Amino acid sequence: MMPNPDLSMPPAAVPGAVLWAGDGGGDFAGSGPSGDGLRAILEASADAIIVVDSAGVLRYANPAASRLFGRDLQALRGTGFGFPTAPGRTEIDVLPPGEAPRVAEMHVTALSWDGDDASLAILRDVTERKAMEDELRLAAQVFENASEGLLITDAGQRVLKVNPAFMSITGYQPGEVHGRPMGELLDSEYQDPELLETIEAAVRSAGRWEGELVKRRRDGGPCYTWTTVIAVRGEMGQPTHFIVTFEDITRWKEAQQRLDHLAHADPLTDLPNRTAFHQHLDLALGQARRHGDVVSVLFVDLDHFKPVNDALGHAVGDEILQAVAARLRETVRESDLVARLGGDEFIVLVRDIRREADAGIVAQKVIDALQAPFYVRDHEIHIGSSVGIAVYPENGRDGDTLIHAADQAMYRAKDRGRGLFAFADHAGEPPPATPFAGWPADCS
Repeated sequence: MMPNPDLSMPPAAVPGAVLWAGDGGGDFAGSGPSGDGLRAILEASADAIIVVDSAGVLRYANPAASRLFGRDLQALRGTGFGFPTAPGRTEIDVLPPGEAPRVAEMHVTALSWDGDDASLAILRDVTERKAMEDELRLAAQVFENASEGLLITDAGQRVLKVNPAFMSITGYQPGEVHGRPMGELLDSEYQDPELLETIEAAVRSAGRWEGELVKRRRDGGPCYTWTTVIAVRGEMGQPTHFIVTFEDITRWKEAQQRLDHLAHADPLTDLPNRTAFHQHLDLALGQARRHGDVVSVLFVDLDHFKPVNDALGHAVGDEILQAVAARLRETVRESDLVARLGGDEFIVLVRDIRREADAGIVAQKVIDALQAPFYVRDHEIHIGSSVGIAVYPENGRDGDTLIHAADQAMYRAKDRGRGLFAFADHAGEPPPATPFAGWPADCS
């Protein structure tokens, strides 16, 4: 915007202050209005039309000019009117008294008015258009510089445009995604395959969906995002575009997973801790109630750990506990769960067994595995273990009851001489142990 020029009269006398903007250029010849028909056209014009003579006197102003300047310019005819009269096209700011500033495009040309030189100015109010252009420029700046990924599709959900953050987060270049269905970019093998149907239904009914999505990066890795999908609707209510925004929360998610692991893992052995075991046991019991399954809890206590720990020190003791954890993992099936309760106490959740006797087979395998010597820092160490067994639903219908029953059974096994297992309901005498269906042949 250039400085305000000399308008040849004090600003207070200007009917609506005008600020000069831009350069002039080009002109065209014209003549003063004549005839009722031409005057009617000028009066009805939506554009402001002003004529100022060479002395700066206002000679003509139509109603649109009065509306633009917020003054009755017709009443000022014949008075000095400071106004830019240099021929050409430019843009000015109009400041109507008591109103918000307006923006007008102005075209000034020379003409003869009643035989005298004059200037004809035609002004078009472009305030709304300029505001829209400013909004579009601002939106473009936001789109290009946003830290969140942005994706815009057409009504058919084909990708039209993505922003730089999208490329940075996903690794895809615009040419690799333009024209592709939006669903292909939202879907991945890392999430529930039915989630896209949920998103589609929510956007169709409410026009919006928001939640966590795990996208697939271009390199194949997972990308955790907080995603919003919005339908942009036209005048008839039908979607014209879809906008997808997503924030990369991968680091936050990984940190959350690390914290969750720390909260549910034993720091020494990296086995699940007591809290995690209870959660898994509750889930297993819920499934057992629905399907009539048998679930078993094995309470494992090391027989001779304390004297070894006292004699060789806690560092050796810790290594023994880590070795015990590794053997227990190797002994049970992948579907079973080994956890450490604390000290030298471990616990095993055995699922998918047919009958109570099958738990005895698993317990004996645990005892055999821990009966073998451990070699730690040039020491051959014999530990051994005793195991108590509790079975759902015979020994309890909730986790606490089953764990307590298995604990008591473990003490009965120790009383019988250690290196043995005992069932909670059989006073130390297990039922016949026979192979069960589904167990690997080498486990019998």
